[in-house]
Order: sequence, then structure tokens, then C-alpha cells
Amino acid sequence: MHANLHEVEQGRAEQLDTRLPDELATLAASMNAVLARDQRLIERGRHTAGNLAHALKTPLSVMRLQLRQLPEANRAAWEVELARVESAVRHHLARASAAGEGARFAPIDLHATLAPLLNGLARLAQRRGIALRQTWAGEINVHMDGQDIQELVGNLMDNALRWAHSDVQLQVESDEQQLTLTVSDDGPGMSEAECQQAVQRGKRLDEQRSGSGLGLAIVTDLVALYSGHMHLSRASTGGLNVAVALPVVARNRRV
Repeated sequence: MHANLHEVEQGRAEQLDTRLPDELATLAASMNAVLARDQRLIERGRHTAGNLAHALKTPLSVMRLQLRQLPEANRAAWEVELARVESAVRHHLARASAAGEGARFAPIDLHATLAPLLNGLARLAQRRGIALRQTWAGEINVHMDGQDIQELVGNLMDNALRWAHSDVQLQVESDEQQLTLTVSDDGPGMSEAECQQAVQRGKRLDEQRSGSGLGLAIVTDLVALYSGHMHLSRASTGGLNVAVALPVVARNRRV
């Protein structure tokens, strides 16, 4: 049963085997019911978040179109407030749709999962005249939801590309337990005091840098969901260096 529990924990099995002595079979069946209920709740939450996003998209677009018909003197203040609404909606929808560590995920190939995203970002960087460099420390498999890791890396890279002058770097490393993602750029960066303030609970990391403060705020929530940690510092290229460590690396061990 210990090996079976490990398989469920690692996401390689969805339920416990109930072919056990009566008392253990009853316990296993009860645990399976809890596992199934948790999975249904996660799926329902993500489905609801998606429906809400579609429901809000049209009225927000209509409001923005109507704003364009107002006199310019009256438009600016309303545009600021509407941007705040859109930012808040997108942030909380992203947070609600994230699966996080509460779910059990079978290992995924990190490079294969991120390849479509990174290929698209590389084309965007090329159009902007920015060199996007990647360093991968071998093949890495992680226990994460594919959408979550794409959201996390996508927001980190988008923020770096927004502020870079000519260079963005992504470094991907792992040990037996921890995945480390480091994204740096050669933009204006942040002071040490700003970096320390940015990672305080409740702060929006790129609030002063981008206006919306959304991208890195989503990263903060995803890192917390997976019990990881994040550190901001000055990059060697002069811009911002964001290092994210997540205890999600898949590994084989004897049980």
C-alpha cells in the first residue's frame, strides 16, 4: 500500500488500490472518494473561471469602445478606472484558474511544454530587435499543471521583453527536488529597496514599471501555490533578475 500511496502522490495513479483486507479496503475507498471530490472541485473551479472570463470579455470591450466617444478631457480618468477593472479581473481569473500544488500531476516534460510559448516569444523578441537566449540544464520533468508553468514563464518573459533594451536570458536548472527558473534583462531594472518592497505580501511587483502590475503579480501567486520562493535582484546586464525556485522536480526513488 505504501508504494501505491507514493504512485498517487507522484501523480502516476489517480486512486488507491482497494484490493486489500477489509479494514484497509474501506480506508482506501474513503480516501479515493476524497481524492475524486477534490479533483472535481478543482475542475469545476477552473471551468467556472473560464466561463467568467468569457462573460466579462464582451461588456468590458463595449465599455472601452464607448469611452472613445467621450470628450478627451473626460476620457482619461475613466480609462484609468477601466484599466484597473480589467487588470483586477484578469488577475483574479488567472489566480482562480491555477491548479497549484493541491492537485496531483503526472510528470510533464518541461521543455516540450514550454516550447510553443518560447518559440512564439522568440519571434516577438526578434521583431523588437531583442536577443532571447535560453540555457537548459538537460531534460527536466516536473509535477506541475502545464497551464500553470506556461502562465508563470510567460509572464516572467513578457515582463523582461517589455523592459529589455536588447537582451533577455532564460536559465532553467534543477536538482533532485527543485526547479530553478532565472529570467534577466538589460532594461532599467529596480533598486535593492524596490526589489525588497516588491516581494512583500500584497505588493504588485511591476506596479511602477508597467502600469498594470499584473504579470509578476500572477507569478507571485503561482509560486506561492506550489510552495516555492522568488528573489528579485539586479542582473549582471543591469536590468532585473528574477529567480524562481519550485519544489516540483519529478524523480525516481525506491519505495
